[in-house]
Amino acid sequence: MIYKQIKEKIFNQYIKVADKTGLIPSERSLSEKYEVSRPTIRKALTSLEQDGLITKDYGRGYIINQTASGQDKYVDHELSTFIGFFEDAEHQQKPTSSKVLQQSVEYADENIAKKLNLEKGDPIFVLSRIRYIKETPMCVARSYIPLKFDGNLINQDFSEKSLFTTLKDSGLQLNKAKRTIEVVREESPDYLYLKIDKSEPILKFTSIGYTKKGIPFEYEESRYPAYKVKFESTVC
Repeated sequence: MIYKQIKEKIFNQYIKVADKTGLIPSERSLSEKYEVSRPTIRKALTSLEQDGLITKDYGRGYIINQTASGQDKYVDHELSTFIGFFEDAEHQQKPTSSKVLQQSVEYADENIAKKLNLEKGDPIFVLSRIRYIKETPMCVARSYIPLKFDGNLINQDFSEKSLFTTLKDSGLQLNKAKRTIEVVREESPDYLYLKIDKSEPILKFTSIGYTKKGIPFEYEESRYPAYKVKFESTVC
């Protein structure tokens, strides 16, 4: 659709490069610049507003939200440290909350069994959550853990507790992890949880955590809205 192309252009040319809050040009100016109708411009701006990137101020126009610029994205440090989302956000003094979508015991399919060095059909604990910074959905995280490591996980309230801390307290100390991040087009309904357009790019983060004996004990797969977060890594 044309409005999606215009939306991307507005984001790249005005929002992405903004160092601070500012105004988006008027609908008329944008219509002339991109040579499209004003209803198309209006639809693109409405979509950007729904994404939380701009706010309509009657009398002034659309204002770029401070968190929309690259300088103010949420910064995730999971690529370079053994830290959970809750702990990372807490260190940055950013209020976080979780909504549990799934907390159950399942049987490992072939894909999960391979990642965790299990037999297909082995029991696993599955935890799926929406993670929020303030009231903005920042990622959908899914963790898969062999039930043999901690059968009590199913009884915990992970809307309040950190999975990372709970595992550490139960003796599962993360010794090393294999982590990847890639940009994907959405392949699941997670864009609905993240409140973004289906066509927008998503950062797909995966991690396999290992014990000191080299045994995989957690596979995590998370999806982040690409325009709202960046990963930071320190190389020594």
